Amino acid sequence: MTELHSHVLDPGRNRNGEDPLVPFLLGARHMPVSISVQDVLRLDAHRLQILLVAQKQWQQEGLAFRLTDISESFRGGLDRLGLPPTHFDDSGAGAGPGLADGKEALQ
Repeated sequence: MTELHSHVLDPGRNRNGEDPLVPFLLGARHMPVSISVQDVLRLDAHRLQILLVAQKQWQQEGLAFRLTDISESFRGGLDRLGLPPTHFDDSGAGAGPGLADGKEALQ
């Protein structure tokens, strides 16, 4: 069985360097992942784009890509950025509006 790789998303994006989310996703390619977003204070468009691209890539490979501990502030950020607040819920994990169609894949 393939090991689940877990990551806890920092409360805010590091604007002075690479967000730790990117190296985590690159290192976890081709493996199921779980990302806790409980500490995210404000979801920005850059992070959302990274999550949407990753979600699509993992879905195309048929691997688990789950966000856990989704807070109300994270859901509010999804809504503010044009996605349903339930987009990353297990029941709403399918392709939805704004799912980064045509966006560049994680390298």
